[in-house]
Amino acid sequence: MSLRCKTQLFLGIILLSVLLILDITFSNFLIRSAEQTDRERMTRDLSRAAVTIRGEERTLSAIAGNWAYSDKAWEYMQGLNPDYPNIYLNRAVLTEIGISSMIFLDNDFEVKYFRDFSAPDDVSTPESELVAILASRGTEIFSSLPDEGTSGIVMKGEEPIFFSIKHIRRSDKGGYRAGYLIVTMAFSPKMIQQITRNLHFTFSVEAVPQGVSVNDLPSTVIDSDPEDSYITGRILIKDYTGGAAFWVSGIAPKVDIRDTDRKLQQLFLFLAFVCIIIVLIFGVFFKHQLSDRIKKLQHEIEAIRDESGEARHITIDRKKDEISSIQRTLNDFMAFFSFKQGEKSKADDITISVYRRFAETGDRLCMKTLEDIATSFTPGDEKFRSALPRAARAAQSFAKALGVEEEELLYIYTGALFSRIGMLSLPIALRGKSAPLSAAEQHEYNKYPIKSKDFMEAVELLRPASQLTYSWNENWDGGGFPQGLSGSSIPYAARIFAVADAWNELTRPWPGRRIPSAAEAAEKLRAMAGSRLDPQLVEKFLEFLKKENLQ
Repeated sequence: MSLRCKTQLFLGIILLSVLLILDITFSNFLIRSAEQTDRERMTRDLSRAAVTIRGEERTLSAIAGNWAYSDKAWEYMQGLNPDYPNIYLNRAVLTEIGISSMIFLDNDFEVKYFRDFSAPDDVSTPESELVAILASRGTEIFSSLPDEGTSGIVMKGEEPIFFSIKHIRRSDKGGYRAGYLIVTMAFSPKMIQQITRNLHFTFSVEAVPQGVSVNDLPSTVIDSDPEDSYITGRILIKDYTGGAAFWVSGIAPKVDIRDTDRKLQQLFLFLAFVCIIIVLIFGVFFKHQLSDRIKKLQHEIEAIRDESGEARHITIDRKKDEISSIQRTLNDFMAFFSFKQGEKSKADDITISVYRRFAETGDRLCMKTLEDIATSFTPGDEKFRSALPRAARAAQSFAKALGVEEEELLYIYTGALFSRIGMLSLPIALRGKSAPLSAAEQHEYNKYPIKSKDFMEAVELLRPASQLTYSWNENWDGGGFPQGLSGSSIPYAARIFAVADAWNELTRPWPGRRIPSAAEAAEKLRAMAGSRLDPQLVEKFLEFLKKENLQ
């Protein structure tokens, strides 16, 4: 067998072997990636469903607090306001927010009043819900009830319900306790629909059989059969005692990779055909002494390299092909090499300068576009057009002074710009209202950070900044919204912006308003430290203002 045939055979085996290995590798990678993606998506969606359910518990606790810490409710329990239920327990409002029942107990655990707010087709009653709550611990739950009350999940047969128990006290939480308020919320189909709205699976609830210990159950179970086109999973939800309550089960279609795999196989078949053609073409070139001509060119180049200072020249073959062109090009290159070396540095400097200008211009245009979007409020909100960029710049500069990383500074700036974008979802009448908000209006208003977060997460560029827009309304003492976080559990970037925004609101120009002095602004900021703002960040911000000479 000739050298040409051996070379062609060896080259063909190598190319086809590489293609076969790549085909197997990519196919396995595609399958594993799809399985991993399915599992991660199911785990993420189950976790999000569990977090949302726990969020419903906190929401119910906040709703119960609005009625429990009320002077009117306290007076009613004292027999001073007998018309309280008819006036203040609005069935339409409570039914709309999902409340099933309200039960008022006196200090002797006797039912003073109860009302059913559930849907007409709901067979659950306040009596049955009260029995379910007291089934495990009885009246002991009241004797050990914390000052802030308790809330959680309890199973009523096969049906989970949310409940919250609060002490009935005055609005300032002073005076003695006048009894207890129990508020329940059914785990309704409407709630299930809301929880699964942003998830990728079909949601269902499965009660855990009685007597099964939570220690005997895994927290999360994912089941993926390679032969099945669906992936299933479930996550365990605990009741208020820490016991196993029910499973949140989900089923979702797997990622369909059949079409992608078919196209991948077609691609590798095409590449195999190309490899065969390449091997044949290589044999033709080899037959015409391609190797000898390349070796001759190599020897001449080596001779030129070793004979520095003498004339440099490559012999050009009398053939009109690529190798002859390379030979001529090498001659031209060597003749032009010295001149090109002198011009290279200058050309590099010009190129770098042009790229830098394009990058800087692009950054400015991108930031200007984001600022225009963030400040494009509807009529009546024009006051934020200049205030938002000012607060965002202050927050970014303050974060930089604190040593925050460069990439995080961009997220702080964009998060601050879009901190109030969720207000666009509020009714115009609510946004423009100057009088104090009612409880229902305040509840609706407190949702706007959630809308801000949803908007940010829907945009890939803004997604890393969504936590700032979601959490900057949280107070240091836990009295903020929407989650009621406190202290260091509030994201650091959100706390930074909260301080900068408070300063911006105190010092920004306003028609007919006197701008406070630096000392007055510092005094007002310190007044908010420990309640609204992080005390340490307030002091650092005041030092930052002095150093930067800002008013």
